[in-house]
Amino acid sequence: MTQPVFRLSVQPYREIPPLKAEAGTGTSTCACCGLPDSGVSFSWRGTDTRICHVCNLLQSLNRPTIDREALLIWCPELDQRQVSALAAHAHLALYRASGRKPSAWEQSVTVLAEGREPGMLPAAGVAAAQTLRTLFARSDEAFRRLQSSAPSHVSIAMQIADISRQDVKDGLVFLLDNLKLLPLGRLYDGPDDIYPDILEARLRLLPHNS
Repeated sequence: MTQPVFRLSVQPYREIPPLKAEAGTGTSTCACCGLPDSGVSFSWRGTDTRICHVCNLLQSLNRPTIDREALLIWCPELDQRQVSALAAHAHLALYRASGRKPSAWEQSVTVLAEGREPGMLPAAGVAAAQTLRTLFARSDEAFRRLQSSAPSHVSIAMQIADISRQDVKDGLVFLLDNLKLLPLGRLYDGPDDIYPDILEARLRLLPHNS
């Protein structure tokens, strides 16, 4: 069976409804990051492939809060699955290192996004923070090439590009092959950040992380 290719899905914004859970199936595993979907899953580009709430950002680049939830990085050596998995596991480790307290988690995420040290952490938290810092650093190259690492800016630019020109079309393919979406540890449902709830649900579903 051919594995789906996950990459930025550039399209006009539309709200993608979650899939209804099938009776008796419980949670499923996200086809992109490989972690439990915490009870809410989405169809990847209208197919039977299920992805989690966080990975659904890949096809929701123009949602109003996207620039607070994710960052574009230039990372040709990793595919989107690998970036998503690295970020997801690092977020789980950092959440545990924050004592599973949403306020401490929010502080850690904010400090890291600002390029500062998150303070005293256990060894697993230090390793997670280093992983996230390494991924964050790749946004500099995205900015150098595109003058922005904000998903909304780049998505709009790609949508208005004249793809009737072959050179423009080839350029877009090159960008989509090399740009990756890095979740920042926030996910908004209206005014509420539900990312800590997702992390907590995942920890309950992963016995070795509980």
